Amino acid sequence: MIYITLITFTSWLLTLTVGQNLVLIGGNLRVDNAIVWEKMVKLAGGQDVARIGVVSASDDVTTEGDRVIGTFLRLGVKVTGIPVNESRVNDTAVVNLIMQQTGIFIVEDSEDKPASFWNRFTSLIRPTDSPGEPSMGVVCYETASYKRQNLLETLRPSGVDSPVLRAIQSVLKKGGMVAGNAAIMGKAPVIISGDSISSLLAGTRFFSSPRDQFSFRKEGGLALLNMEYVIDSHLSEKGREVRTIRTLLESNITRGIGVDENTALVVNNPLAMPVGKVVTALGVISGVFYVDVSMVPAVSMTNALYENVIFSFFTVDDSLDFTSGKVVYPSWKKRMFGLEQFKSAVPSDDIFSLVWPSQWRQTALRLMNCNEMNVTSHSPASIVPLVPGVTVVFDRSGAVGFAAHLPDNFSNTYVISFQGMSASVKVLRIL
Repeated sequence: MIYITLITFTSWLLTLTVGQNLVLIGGNLRVDNAIVWEKMVKLAGGQDVARIGVVSASDDVTTEGDRVIGTFLRLGVKVTGIPVNESRVNDTAVVNLIMQQTGIFIVEDSEDKPASFWNRFTSLIRPTDSPGEPSMGVVCYETASYKRQNLLETLRPSGVDSPVLRAIQSVLKKGGMVAGNAAIMGKAPVIISGDSISSLLAGTRFFSSPRDQFSFRKEGGLALLNMEYVIDSHLSEKGREVRTIRTLLESNITRGIGVDENTALVVNNPLAMPVGKVVTALGVISGVFYVDVSMVPAVSMTNALYENVIFSFFTVDDSLDFTSGKVVYPSWKKRMFGLEQFKSAVPSDDIFSLVWPSQWRQTALRLMNCNEMNVTSHSPASIVPLVPGVTVVFDRSGAVGFAAHLPDNFSNTYVISFQGMSASVKVLRIL
């Protein structure tokens, strides 16, 4: 009896100490982003050891799956397409095949079959929800909302782990690598559709008719990150900061993260004590948005007034402890206090713009790098679609920034990270 107990304890201890690695991809990962792809190969055991399975919710390998397979093959890695439909998700042979892998890449572009006629119809008429043909040379691209629902309902129907998902968890627990779109990887509610404007206005006293309705899946994602964080992808590029905030408030969860495009947050020990490190392509300023809504008043959703939103932004080589919220910066980044490069902040006239991407990020980074303490930006009102104006105020008086030129010997890119900036978001009027 003692012997069995010791074995059980040893197995548990090994689960905690063996490097589990979850790669949260921020969307539109370019196939030529060698840093992220080679990192995934290394975490799966290296070129000579890695065996990577590409899992999709489909009858056959999808377009995205083909791209992932082709990219890993060019890196000299053994890779297998593993399509999983409603019957194969319980198939012992499929489960065994997954457990033979040292790495798993989950693709969101499932087969072109909607869960219902209504999902299919609404996905077709919402232009921001159904983005058309994906860009060449990228994976984890934006797909219609019903495809995300199809993937989640296949692998984790009604929030219950399928045999295939348990096999993927087993790969992770044994020290393997699991990668995919960041937005589906957590156990907290998953955003299905909507932009920042629609999420801000949904269910409030402000009458509006945004093109893209806000919705999220209460049963959560794949629960491969064992922390209560709402996670989003394509964060800065699609201006999704406020929709992340609204989902947190709706779900009674205090913390969330959003990963930028062509960027990854590599999380070590995601099932126990997760710590994530930002990995980007060479010479870019993209990163990870972190937000805490614990100080936002409870009436904020009804009034569409979000005050005391505390947010941060982390760039390459920054490490985030998901449990404590603490961040460790690399030694090559220096504290910014007194080293600001500009006199004035630059407000945005369209802070949630899809035409001019990354306005929230751009405005916040400029504020950190100037002598002013706050800046007021706007989102314009419109009649078609009927949307009121919004004002957004950033205050950096409580923020701490770290910055430096990238130590890559070829670019002159200046990257800025910061913690503790506050935001206030307020709906104004139609015109």
